[in-house]
Amino acid sequence: MQKADQHKVVVLEPDQERRNYIRAIVSACGYVPIIFEKETICLDNLRPLAPELVITGPLSDDKIYRFVNMVKMTDFSLPLLIITPDRSTKDFAASGGFSDVKVLQPTFKPVVIKSTIESLIRNRREGIDNGGGRISLLIGNSAEMLKIKQSIPEFNRLSEPVLIQGEPGTGKELVARTIHDRSERRNHPFVKINLAELNSGLLDELLFGTAQGDSNGSYQALQGLYNSAGGGTLLLDDAAKLPASLQSRLLAVFDSGFFVSGSTADKSTDLKIVVSCSENLDSLVHRGKFRQDLYFRMNAISIMIPPLRHRISDIPLLTDFFADQFCLERGVRPIEFSARLKDNFCRWSWPGNVRELKAVVRRAIMSGNGDYLGQNQAALRAEPSDALKADQDFYTSISLSDLQNHIKQQSNPSLKSVRRVYLLRTERKIIKKALERSKWNRKKAAELLGISYKSLLNKIKEYELA
Repeated sequence: MQKADQHKVVVLEPDQERRNYIRAIVSACGYVPIIFEKETICLDNLRPLAPELVITGPLSDDKIYRFVNMVKMTDFSLPLLIITPDRSTKDFAASGGFSDVKVLQPTFKPVVIKSTIESLIRNRREGIDNGGGRISLLIGNSAEMLKIKQSIPEFNRLSEPVLIQGEPGTGKELVARTIHDRSERRNHPFVKINLAELNSGLLDELLFGTAQGDSNGSYQALQGLYNSAGGGTLLLDDAAKLPASLQSRLLAVFDSGFFVSGSTADKSTDLKIVVSCSENLDSLVHRGKFRQDLYFRMNAISIMIPPLRHRISDIPLLTDFFADQFCLERGVRPIEFSARLKDNFCRWSWPGNVRELKAVVRRAIMSGNGDYLGQNQAALRAEPSDALKADQDFYTSISLSDLQNHIKQQSNPSLKSVRRVYLLRTERKIIKKALERSKWNRKKAAELLGISYKSLLNKIKEYELA
């Protein structure tokens, strides 16, 4: 008979030998292992089973990203243990800000795995080590997005304001919320004030005086932020629309680090200030439309979010994420988008960025058929994105002239020799072109080439490209 204090642990592992190994460890901990071999069936049963922990064995990169995100969308407090030899999974968990997602090597002793299981479950029961609540899911593993995710903890250690710039629809508010969620202020309010929606007088009262309220509830939200002990995070959205009359007052706030709430100067509030802007502030400064000193003060810590067309590798991940999110909301099984459709998505320039992709995926889910876009979506007839055009130019630049010269120099060239020379010389040209395109940033070049950083270093040395 099952003991009253026994609780369930869900295990996803298609390999029978590894299944038995994990089952034995879970049972030794005093928990009931519920075993699944397929991700979809496992995810379908998470809510009804209400487990204490999820354990999964090795999965491919795209599958592990999707599986972790789906578990967190189903129950954000649910901890995960991933047992895999793939070290990149550990980097993914760390960059995602998941303190309750642990990664262990299969070579670890059973006692280590056992103690990790017990620690994750104990922390969940005590309500600790899970980020203090929900953490915004920042999707993307491109070099640009990884850099942003890895920088967020450092931003939170500094008191300076954070400036987030990027085209409309790139996800500036999501990055701001992620900064808040991963900070010590996460248990206090996050308030967004859209500077373009409020007139100068109301903004003055709202931010610096005794506003009596406004139609969109910003005053009530800000009062809650002012009154929270320790302060929360204030997002000033669309900074380019900040009236000139208020720019000097905001500069004083940045210099002091405090907003004055109410009419008395002795009542101040410590806030984390994040500013977002869709326009190029540097250009506005040069045109005299934005104070240079305020811009310099805001730009101490800056994040530039690239447009979606410049991070094509994130498009399939985002497509799966939005599909899973909408299917979960509607209570239906996840809809799989075909590889052909995702390839077409990667060819579209996405002028509306992530917001446009999200809308397209939602439309597909609402239609009940993920591939209905195969005939109807503009993505199939779209002009290639800038990045894709660059890729086409990238490979077009590889000519056969080197091979022709080599053949002329050989009295009796063998097919094996010709093939080897062509492959080696072509590879060298492609690597050199990738380095030039990335301005000799080796990490970016490795991503362009689809190889590891270490492999690229070896190739650079082999072809004497350093």
